[in-house]
Amino acid sequence: MMLSDKHLKELVKEYGIIEPFIEKNCEGATINITLSNKIKKYISDKPIILGNKVTDEQYEVIDISEVHFDLQPRESVIVQSNEYFRVPKDKASLLLERYSIKLLGLTISSASYMNPGYEGTMSFIATNNNSVPIRLIPGVKFCQLALFQLSTPADKPYEKQDAKYMGSRDVNISKLHLDKEIQEFLNVRGVENISDDTAKELGGHLLGHIKSAAKEIAGILKNKDIAR
Repeated sequence: MMLSDKHLKELVKEYGIIEPFIEKNCEGATINITLSNKIKKYISDKPIILGNKVTDEQYEVIDISEVHFDLQPRESVIVQSNEYFRVPKDKASLLLERYSIKLLGLTISSASYMNPGYEGTMSFIATNNNSVPIRLIPGVKFCQLALFQLSTPADKPYEKQDAKYMGSRDVNISKLHLDKEIQEFLNVRGVENISDDTAKELGGHLLGHIKSAAKEIAGILKNKDIAR
């Protein structure tokens, strides 16, 4: 169930789901989220391999409240919300595109998800799909927060997961390399990063995990059928 503006306002008072909260930005069933002044632009010429660590040195931090920044056609940068979120453990959140922003050709990571129990700011990929540059302006309402009621409180809220981004206040870069299965592969291979040579091996390792899990579930279902 998607929560109404009335319920969202109650949760702001009871749980502090968003800070700062501007009441006029809460309408219908969403709260408008505003653009922070800090962005990160990927400046390295090093290709990205999924599972490999990326570092802050590969990004330029730009304060768009101090300098004009025009996002070029087909260019992407990481942007951030001004707002800090606290998602209750019996709810989940989606951050949705604003229609007016999308019509300008600016795409914000669509349907970004926040787990039950997540706390922190949120970072997004902003991509210019227009044929001309788009100037980014801090404080603009660029996406919308929606909250959904879970059928029960989560057994495994975000704090019991890897919680890589818990409490974040900075513009986040990817921490995909910290996924448990990827770290397991790196430890087994005795390496710190994924190279061109080990990328294929990583793929095989991850697919092995999937096949093993599927086999385990199939065994459980088969035993249930036998018990019947």
